[in-house]
Amino acid sequence: MPNDKEKGSGAVVTLRDRFLIFPATPLPQFATPSAQAFAAEDRRERDKEVFALIVKPGYTARTQLLRVLKGVDNAGLMTLVEWGTVDWPPAGRKVMALVYMKPLGGCVWDPKAGAAFKRLDEGEITRKVIAPAVAALKFLRAQSLTHRAIRPTNMFWATPERDRVVFGDAAAAPPAFEQPAALEPVESAISMPAGRGDGTIANDIYSFGASLALLIQNRDAAAFSNEEALNRHKMVMGSYSALAGEARMPLALVEILRGTLCDDPNERWDTEGMDLWLSGRRLTPLVPRIEKRAVRAFSLSGKDYMTARELAMGIASVWDAALAQIGESKLETWLTRAMDNKGKAEAVAGLLGGDAMDPERRTAADTTIAKVCMLLDPMAPIRYKNLSVMVDGYRWLLPMAMANGGDVRTIAESLMRELPKAWYETREAYNPDNSVMDSGFRTQKGYLDRGVIGNGIERVVYEMNESVPCLSPMVVEEYVLEMRDLLPALNAYAKRKGDTNPALPIDRHIAAFVAARANFDVERIIGDLSTNDDGRKIMAMINLLAMIQWRVGVTGLTSLTMWLAHIAKPAVAGFHNRDKRKELEEALPRAGKEGNIVELSRLLDSADERGADIRGFEEAKQAWLEAYRSVRDIVEGHEDLREEAAKTGAQIASLISITIAFVAISVSLVRMIF
Repeated sequence: MPNDKEKGSGAVVTLRDRFLIFPATPLPQFATPSAQAFAAEDRRERDKEVFALIVKPGYTARTQLLRVLKGVDNAGLMTLVEWGTVDWPPAGRKVMALVYMKPLGGCVWDPKAGAAFKRLDEGEITRKVIAPAVAALKFLRAQSLTHRAIRPTNMFWATPERDRVVFGDAAAAPPAFEQPAALEPVESAISMPAGRGDGTIANDIYSFGASLALLIQNRDAAAFSNEEALNRHKMVMGSYSALAGEARMPLALVEILRGTLCDDPNERWDTEGMDLWLSGRRLTPLVPRIEKRAVRAFSLSGKDYMTARELAMGIASVWDAALAQIGESKLETWLTRAMDNKGKAEAVAGLLGGDAMDPERRTAADTTIAKVCMLLDPMAPIRYKNLSVMVDGYRWLLPMAMANGGDVRTIAESLMRELPKAWYETREAYNPDNSVMDSGFRTQKGYLDRGVIGNGIERVVYEMNESVPCLSPMVVEEYVLEMRDLLPALNAYAKRKGDTNPALPIDRHIAAFVAARANFDVERIIGDLSTNDDGRKIMAMINLLAMIQWRVGVTGLTSLTMWLAHIAKPAVAGFHNRDKRKELEEALPRAGKEGNIVELSRLLDSADERGADIRGFEEAKQAWLEAYRSVRDIVEGHEDLREEAAKTGAQIASLISITIAFVAISVSLVRMIF
């Protein structure tokens, strides 16, 4: 627990009314590239030593992982005590805060402190490093989760005695975003950091094996400065050769290193294999699978490539110039003669035929190059122009690009061109989840096809990833993760801007966020947001926010309702009755001060009032039409007034005669009786 001197001065931030976070007291030894670390205190259990990670704005925290890990006590994981959003004065906005139990033995590898890994013998490595790591991996696998941040700089000694290593934070950034390429399998290493995806437990096992290899050698991952050369080495000779082949590794650990660094994820050791190794069982040694080499190289932009996987990486690096160099049967011939792969050659020939070589059809050409890369290297990520993303990495790459001004258009293009579908079609091994995920991508394409508000690329962001907060400029500083947080955030925005703010309260991001996160039907109302009728559009916004308020039960939204009342004039103008409009205009300010959107919606959109107004308007129109016709007939002389008067007089005379006759007969009858 930090003492008063350690806490420093300045504001104190509170999470869940329990944990105190001290912005003036940074703890750089626990910081990550995406999160700063600060001293913290548990007000209920002051003997606990905790610290807080504050996620930097623009990074997407992994809320699904946070929900599962909270309170978990595992020998190989740093214990997550609490998480949630807090008002953070240094940033002037709300941020995500994660509170962890403090590892008391320090970081395993801290280059900032100039401390390297203290060499341990095989027994100590097995007991202190491998055993707790296996416990962590087994837990994650049981929860169908991945860590994706296993590296020496994110491993800590749990106790002052340094008898156990724990994995550090995994939730403050997209999966594998902070990982050095050396510690990732090739297919992940050549992906954009934000697009590496959740992966599987096989990715975590590889990262642990790579970390173990570097720790044994006392080697920093930053030493692998030439990532392209490293990846090509892994492709051609295997990861064990690239990371540990030149070093003298302890014989007792060679087996687990080869098993965890196997490049084929289907043959790589799983947690059961690691558990068996820990218990003393020796497994069949894995022989590294060497990539098939061509009898002659394929030359591309001055570089020679001897394997199909290397060539795919080369094509992606010279995207705009690649098509001219692989066309005219050049690649097909190389695959047939140099690689002896007629099937793949025929598939490439099918792609490069027709309009693919037309320089005027650049979009078709880009799609063709992407599919050629998939055929050459089915394990690799989807590559399209400057994009390189694993199929499950879209949901992390897209919000990062959108929040930080990245290239959203290229991501959207790759989805519109159905490249995820093409990627699944190149899978060599059947995976029953593929059809489900492919169906999901087709749904996202449907949202992109419908570009109106409530759909488009914004809808895709929130549908694909529940961890993404609403990115609307109006509420982005409030870190709105759930529906119940939206209205208070809009109320705070209205309070800052004033109740005369002319802006509309629902933009494309808010509409898409509501459509994706609502557990009730909002599609009809959202459809009205794209109408050209201003009154109908404003009324749809008010009704949508009222529905949210009614569902979540939040109150005290005075600033928001006053804002809505201010912009409601087009909705009032929708009434035809002049007296009703005047009545509503006088009632709006009073309704706005009540802070109740539901009542405001009822005032402006009562079915009875609207119905009466429409009926009255129709009756008035009919009366006006009849009067207009009469006036027109008179003016244009379409009727003979004297003839009309004579007819009317005759009718009246007949009525009078009948009446007199009836009276006379009645009098006569009375006299006869009496």
